[in-house]
Formats: sequence, structure tokens, C-alpha cells
Amino acid sequence: MRQFNFYQFKCRQAQQQKNFPTDRNNATDAILSVALFLSVGLFFALTNFTESAFAASSVKIISISGEVKVRRGVEESWQRAAAGMSLEEIDTILTGEASTVTLETQEGETFRLGSYAILDIADLRKITEREMFLYLMSQKVNQIPARPEKAKLRVGNVSAIHGESKAGAARNRSERDESQNWKQETNGARALYEQRYYPNAIVKLHKVLVKYPNREDCGEIHFYLGKSFEALKEPGQAAEAYKAALERLCDHDLSQRHAQEARQALERLK
Repeated sequence: MRQFNFYQFKCRQAQQQKNFPTDRNNATDAILSVALFLSVGLFFALTNFTESAFAASSVKIISISGEVKVRRGVEESWQRAAAGMSLEEIDTILTGEASTVTLETQEGETFRLGSYAILDIADLRKITEREMFLYLMSQKVNQIPARPEKAKLRVGNVSAIHGESKAGAARNRSERDESQNWKQETNGARALYEQRYYPNAIVKLHKVLVKYPNREDCGEIHFYLGKSFEALKEPGQAAEAYKAALERLCDHDLSQRHAQEARQALERLK
């Protein structure tokens, strides 16, 4: 706890300091020093639970409906899941269309993953709000731009007309795969929210945002971020997320329903 409080103090000190360095290199050094304190705080927070997490990390499949697959560790291939199968934190589970799977966590609780969703088993280890905020702040530090380097020599692209059709087909496949993966990961994050794993849901939703920065999601990710923060009684973060969701609306019915809920939530949070 002492390390975490010291880390908070250093972050506030860096933000409030009137004479923060104006020289670009000095400013970068100061920010990086804050990042170092943040990393140390995150390290001590995570090491508190590492031993217990690995001591009892298995999750058991209770029941399956439809097509459910499992990927073991760093393996690329998927195998068919079966009731009674044990899964470790390094494993991943995937449900197909109109499919569901019920899991029993290491705490003895049941977790239901709906259709067309993917979830890492590690996401089922409940994290604290403190761990969640440490993760979010570490992401902000990672977004700090690096120091400018000397310009490098760039060589112009050489295009080959005969390769354009193949490149276009590969690009289309990549876009389809990305859309499918985004939807599956979003559904997994939504399952965490629906079963009140609010800190876990927030971390997962942020990971989806980072992984798919150019994805037009019609505000869906920020909408569920708002609902998760509101459930945790964090009105400031909830309001920011709801406002971000309203800025990304689409014309379809689901997006409009989310917009109505977000506007009502903002009224509640005033």
C-alpha cells in the first residue's frame, strides 16, 4: 500500500507542478519518471496475487450448447470443447453462432459465455478496482509519444500492377477477419459486464479499443464502459464514456437505443 500511495503522490505532483519543464526533452524525462513510478506501483499490485492465481487457476466447463472451441496456451489451432474439460489461465474459449458455454470459475461461481464470443480464461480472474485503475493509467503512459528521431531516408514505393488484385483480395480477407474478431472480443467483454465483472469488463473493453483503434463501433464500446463505470459508482469516468458513445452514434436501432440510455444516464449523473 505504501508504494501505491507514493506513486499516486508523484502523479499528482507532476500534474500540479506550476513550473513543469518547457524544454521538450526535459518534459519527456519528467513524464518518463512518472511512468517509472507507475510501473513500480503496478508491479507491486500485481505481485500480491500472482502466487494464488497460479496455485488455483483452473476453470471447468460445466455445459455446452452448440459449437464451442478451446485454444490451449500459445497454440494456433482450436480443438472442440467438452463438458468436464479443465482450462488454465493461458487458454482461450470461443463460441460459435447460437452457441453457449457455462463455466465454473476457481471461486466456485458460474459464468455463461453467449454466442459468437471469445474470452481468455485469464479474464475470469476477478481484479480489484485498484488494479483496474493502475492498468488504465499505464495505458495512458504508453500513449506518450517517443522523442523525435532524426529523419530517416525513405524509399518510394514501387507498385506492380499485376499484384494489385491479389493484394486487394488479401486486404478484403483481413478486413473481414478483423470485423469478426472485433465482434467476438466485444461480445466477450459484454459478457463480463452482464455478469458483474465490472473492473474486468472495463479492462477488456479498453483492450478492444487499443487493438482496433480505427473500428467504427457506433459507440458500443464506450457505452458499456459508461455502464461499467456507473456500476462501480465512478460518475466522472461514466459520464466521459457516455459522452464519447454519443459522439460515435450510427443510424441503426441498437445504436439509437444506446444513445437514449446514455442520455438518461448523463441526467442521472449530474
